[in-house]
Amino acid sequence: MRIKVINPNTTESMTRTIGAAARSVATTGTEIVAVSPAMGPVSIECHYDEAVSALGVLDEVRKGEREGFDGYIIACFGDPGLLAAREVARGPVIGIAEAAMHMASLIATGFSVVTTLTRTCIIA
Repeated sequence: MRIKVINPNTTESMTRTIGAAARSVATTGTEIVAVSPAMGPVSIECHYDEAVSALGVLDEVRKGEREGFDGYIIACFGDPGLLAAREVARGPVIGIAEAAMHMASLIATGFSVVTTLTRTCIIA
């Protein structure tokens, strides 16, 4: 199985860290390829950043479809471009925020999102 993990921002050091974390929990035989778009924000901190980064996510999913990936993970808490990526991909596309919130709702009656920037509160 080949999974493409997409860091929607362009910070390569973060992409390497995300890739290493994903590979550390992947089962034997699963190939993890971590990427970030060629263009976009270095950090996603507002609606504008999220909108711009969604284009890069979609570009990476389209490339992944040509390269034969089986599924995708959008590794950003805002899940930029998640629904559009699902329209483009043949396999599953998982957003880490959506997945975390679904899991939290299964184990507790409520949960909180902690953020460091006031402007990200409305997004989260």
